[in-house]
Amino acid sequence: MASSVKYGHIVFDSGFLFGTDPEGATIRFSRAERALLTRFTQNPKAVLTRDELLDAISGPGSDVSDRNIDFLINRLRRKLKDPARNPVFIATQYGEGYVWVASRMTPAASTAGAFLVVGPIRGMRHLGPFRALAASCAEDFRSSLERRSAKESRVVIDEDCPPPEDFSGDKPSFAAELTFLETGDRLDCAVTLKAFATGQIIRVSRHTLATGGTGQPTSDRKAVEAAAEQTLAAIWETLAYRASAPVAPSAEPLAVRMHNASLLLADTAPWLETHRRLRSVLEREPDNHEAQLMLATNIHSKYLMAGPMILPHQDFRAQDEDEIERLTLASLPHLQDNPILMMAAGKLLYFVDRGHRALAAEIVEQAFEATTAFATSFAILGQMRMHEGDIETALSLIERGLELCRDGSEFELYLMILKCQALLASGERKSLAPVVEAFYAKKAGTREALSIFFADPEKPPPAVKFLLENVGEAQARGMLVWTNYICARLFRFVEHRENLLRGPLTLFVGHLGPGVIPDDLRSSVPALVAALEDRHERPLETAAHHRVLSTLDRDAAR
Repeated sequence: MASSVKYGHIVFDSGFLFGTDPEGATIRFSRAERALLTRFTQNPKAVLTRDELLDAISGPGSDVSDRNIDFLINRLRRKLKDPARNPVFIATQYGEGYVWVASRMTPAASTAGAFLVVGPIRGMRHLGPFRALAASCAEDFRSSLERRSAKESRVVIDEDCPPPEDFSGDKPSFAAELTFLETGDRLDCAVTLKAFATGQIIRVSRHTLATGGTGQPTSDRKAVEAAAEQTLAAIWETLAYRASAPVAPSAEPLAVRMHNASLLLADTAPWLETHRRLRSVLEREPDNHEAQLMLATNIHSKYLMAGPMILPHQDFRAQDEDEIERLTLASLPHLQDNPILMMAAGKLLYFVDRGHRALAAEIVEQAFEATTAFATSFAILGQMRMHEGDIETALSLIERGLELCRDGSEFELYLMILKCQALLASGERKSLAPVVEAFYAKKAGTREALSIFFADPEKPPPAVKFLLENVGEAQARGMLVWTNYICARLFRFVEHRENLLRGPLTLFVGHLGPGVIPDDLRSSVPALVAALEDRHERPLETAAHHRVLSTLDRDAAR
């Protein structure tokens, strides 16, 4: 798309060959008019005499003389709809010449860096009695979008929002262009959702927002709300997964993309926002195989994100695993040509661990050979290698993934956690320490939440001591169940499981006693559990022995 510039209400191409008015109509300019526009915009707010303007347009092909500069100016004014008595573009300086009074327009400051801009807005001049109502509907649409988005995801209106090539500052992520149309007693609006930077159209929809009937036109609030909900659903789908989009080597795994999309639309519990959207999709389209796999991924993500809060109070793991397995197996035959989704399916089948591990490994290996999503492949294949006990290969794959991901992204943090797990499972605490510290530095608040899992139990840091002082037995048991469920139980070799669980299990047993040990861990790491129980009981036996000796000494003394 050619570069353009905006003055007043007109967007001109950089060579002034044509302009576009707010209604989208194209204005074409002659050679002489282009020369005048160029000279005017090069000398804004300055008086240009008729002779200076004649110099700008004279030469081969000129169609004017010094006697009809005024005629040419008037013709240009008509094209620009610029009244001489109240000029927006060209003012007359009587006895001297003409002045270009229009300023080059820049986007509203609030638009820069917004999540979504509602604009440009077109068709307003032709709406008659619906004009004020259209403006109100546009604001209601923006307000509805904002209510449905996270607090940090700004939604703004910019009626004259310029195209991306003319935008100064940080570009918005998305634009919802509104085009209003009056059809008799009805106000319709076309919503064109675009990725702002590229201009790629994501969705176009038409809505009836108001009706006149025989009385005053009134807006249909439900229609406005529905338009906002459909717009955000399309944005979420684009961010979470779009099958037709090219897959770059740095493309993120399905679970990470879904998480990132929901962070923009929900301030808390983003997995719940995702769950609601996917359930709604499957109610309308029960055979939507992509949505089936995404819902299975979402159920798995629930335990990753909220497991410590859920498991102390309720345990629906068996039911959730049933649904993950059912959804994944139902969608699998229909996703064979999509390596990204196939890798996600393989990971889920490996997670539920119901006799599908060999199939899961085969699916991931085949998808790895077929996809350009190298970073996703490195993450999932590295995780699987880690669980199978090949820590060295796992670490190599994870490092290659870290090289491709964006600094500070959720994907980078995910890969760093995988690296911490691999190092901890292999007993490499010396190598683990700097990686854990780097993770804490990148993600505020994680030290307090995660120190218990990575800290040396013989030298617990202050964050761990604070947690132990403030955690109850039920909560501690839930954290142990969660750690084993999402991570440790997936490791094939018991020594790796023991290395992962030794820290939190030792600390919780030491503080709360053996009653904190859940049955899951008794079957996952039986030798470690037995050793900790024995260690906990031995000090009591020793103390009793000392008390007996002390009593005997006192009796002998008497």
